[in-house]
Amino acid sequence: MHYLLLILIALIWGSQYIFNLLALQELSPFGLMVMRIFFGFLTLSLLILIIPSERAKKLHLSKKLFLLFIAIGAVESAIPFYLIAYGQLHVSSSITAIIMGLIPIMTVLLEHLMRERGVITLREAVGLTFAFGGLLVLINPTSTDLATTLLGFLAIALAAFCFALALILMAKIPREVSSLHATRFILLIYTVPLTLLWLLFDQKTLHFSETTWLSVIILGVFSSGIVYLLYLTLIRQAGASFTALSNFLVPLVGTFLGVYFFSEPLTLNIGIALIMIISALFIIKKA
Repeated sequence: MHYLLLILIALIWGSQYIFNLLALQELSPFGLMVMRIFFGFLTLSLLILIIPSERAKKLHLSKKLFLLFIAIGAVESAIPFYLIAYGQLHVSSSITAIIMGLIPIMTVLLEHLMRERGVITLREAVGLTFAFGGLLVLINPTSTDLATTLLGFLAIALAAFCFALALILMAKIPREVSSLHATRFILLIYTVPLTLLWLLFDQKTLHFSETTWLSVIILGVFSSGIVYLLYLTLIRQAGASFTALSNFLVPLVGTFLGVYFFSEPLTLNIGIALIMIISALFIIKKA
């Protein structure tokens, strides 16, 4: 059962870049971000209603917790969702998945910068070097089309940095606060204002194709909703260390789906970068 949950989490997070590409055929990056947050909020609200233990819980907000939720919502949803969508206008879904594999590595680096874990160990230094080398191989500075793709790389790398920062901030949420209630409220903060901004200034019609609607619903329901419940369940059943193994699988899933469904090129650079970044994950997880 634990491995099934692990695979489901990796499939949901690894496949989101495919659905991003499909939705971006008609939606702007801002619109895709808004709809992911909107459907994610609806999904989490429904989960809270149908799960008795969650329905009985209440979210008690203090000023400090409210400000923390605002910060988490910005770096966990609003900013990275937009950056990933923008980045995928310039780079493939497989490359996006590989770069997002850097999230745990960036988290380690941020923890040290915030002086939470002391001096970087030799093993961590080696892992960070592998990760940085893999990113350089992936970007390929000698590429002739570097100028057109560099913004995409930077946008996705910044999104990974946002997610890493969000992980650190989420660790500050009191343990007695329900993860589902907290996540639902975080999305609620941004759902109403961003949806209004999108409808008023960016989108004048909701007449999209079935493919676009299906893509954004899948992204909202699964990638921004159900996956949080699966992640929480697996952490409680198998522990955080086992759950962290999903970080190894997401780049693999994303690369395979991009190559298989969109015939994205599996170049030597992508293969080497994938190996180096997964190796970096393995090295740092052992640290």
